[in-house]
Amino acid sequence: MAGFFNRAFVRLDRKIMEEKLIKKSRDKKQGSGLSTLFLLLAALVILAGCAGVKEAQTTRDPKELYDKAMTAYLADKYDDAEKYFRALMEDHPLSPYSLDAQLLLGDVCYAQEKYDDAGSYYTNFVALHPSHPRASYALFQKGMSHFKDVLTIDRDQTSTKKALFAFEDLVKAYPDSPYGDKARELVRFLKRRLADREFYIASFYYKGKNYKGALARFRDILKNYPDAGVTDETLYYIGESYARLGEKKLASDAYSTLIANFPDSPFVNDARDRLSRPL
Repeated sequence: MAGFFNRAFVRLDRKIMEEKLIKKSRDKKQGSGLSTLFLLLAALVILAGCAGVKEAQTTRDPKELYDKAMTAYLADKYDDAEKYFRALMEDHPLSPYSLDAQLLLGDVCYAQEKYDDAGSYYTNFVALHPSHPRASYALFQKGMSHFKDVLTIDRDQTSTKKALFAFEDLVKAYPDSPYGDKARELVRFLKRRLADREFYIASFYYKGKNYKGALARFRDILKNYPDAGVTDETLYYIGESYARLGEKKLASDAYSTLIANFPDSPFVNDARDRLSRPL
């Protein structure tokens, strides 16, 4: 009997051992499969990372971005140029190429006739880099960006004023700039434009017999645009406005000032005629 039980226990032990071996083998295979899966995923991540690094190194290098932007700009592919210049400024703000990109973005927008955007880029460049060798150019281009939107005298003159301020700032801050002479010429032109605008409104009031309203505009011309080239005509109509309001002394003073200071004016004879007879 003892031998029977011994043999039974041996068979039971053997069966248990076999089941353990089978389970161990199955677990090993499953573990091996999971390990293989993790290894594959890790390899894919590493490869993707390497590809991303390679792409970044290829397309996000500051010099390469700058070269691509310039190539596009010179080929009149302004959308591509703007994209690369923007990427350069965003990804490499401390790169020396980024400084040039700030200014060139203004040029790109200017070439596309996006004058508001161009003016903003030029304004920022001058504000951040006033001592830069090309700061006067940026300021000149800022003025030109506004100048492109200057309208006729019967329209709003906001852009005219902005352009005037930019050119005046250029003349004041960079008097020896190669853009100085052109800026001075444009200052004279823009002042005349603004004076003509005021005269246009003053004449409207004058023709409508609103002489007080006309006088206010005429006086603004003398105050704000004394060198615009319309002072003699303005003085004459100041005299005419005062005369129609019954202000004889003030009218005479205006005519006399015109005659004394602008002897060659085409309005002098009319002013003398007005003084020679009762007002």
